[in-house]
Amino acid sequence: MYYLNLIPISQAASSCWSNIRLIATDMDGTLTKEGKFSTALLQALEELTASGVDVLIITGRSAGWVSGISSLMPVAGAIAENGGIFYPKGSEQPIALTAIPDLTLHRQQLAAVFAELKQKFPQIQESADNRFRLTDWTFDVAALTVEELQTLGNLCESMGWGFTYSTVQCHIKPQGQDKAVGLLQVLQAHWPDYSPTQVVTVGDSPNDESLFAANNFPVSVGVANIVKYASRLQNRPIYVTSAAEAAGFCELASYILKSSTQAE
Repeated sequence: MYYLNLIPISQAASSCWSNIRLIATDMDGTLTKEGKFSTALLQALEELTASGVDVLIITGRSAGWVSGISSLMPVAGAIAENGGIFYPKGSEQPIALTAIPDLTLHRQQLAAVFAELKQKFPQIQESADNRFRLTDWTFDVAALTVEELQTLGNLCESMGWGFTYSTVQCHIKPQGQDKAVGLLQVLQAHWPDYSPTQVVTVGDSPNDESLFAANNFPVSVGVANIVKYASRLQNRPIYVTSAAEAAGFCELASYILKSSTQAE
């Protein structure tokens, strides 16, 4: 189960979890089980909130999709499009984390890059939620191989764009836009008093890799399904759960809740 020096969260000192004040977590494959939210997950989020631990979703999903999630779920807010847009809890006004002076031109440029990729990979299909996006352009990851994903990334880079992918989608994005950059902006603006060791980052796939950079986030966790991608990541999480997907997040939540109770 454990791979490439990932430490089981059961082996972490309880003081590691009792210090946590904010969980910055991916959504698909981390908060979901087979693409859906579970009762156990929602209960864990409620219990974390009640205990004073904020949960911030940071996902590759579209701005339009995430605006609803951030207002309906018991979380402190949500960052959409891999660090592009922030929706604070209780606010309908999104905060841009990536500057885009001309949105119409930006979308046209992204469409042109996708058209270029489609010439070389005619099987790729625009994601259903792409029309609700602002900063990036997505197509379904489908059955693309590791080698094809690498080639797509190289092509985007040669055209001056960034590229990443998750278990669900591939993203053409502005260079320098990633989850870590967006999260650091939000932490500085909204949780400036939290030290790095009071924040735990959680994820399951390559577009979460920036959240595993220990120089920014010394406490990071991969749910068990991260093992599938671990060999492809330069930055890997420090800890790994024994359970996959939402059950893995709930496993982490239970350690944090137990530690916070013991510390009282």
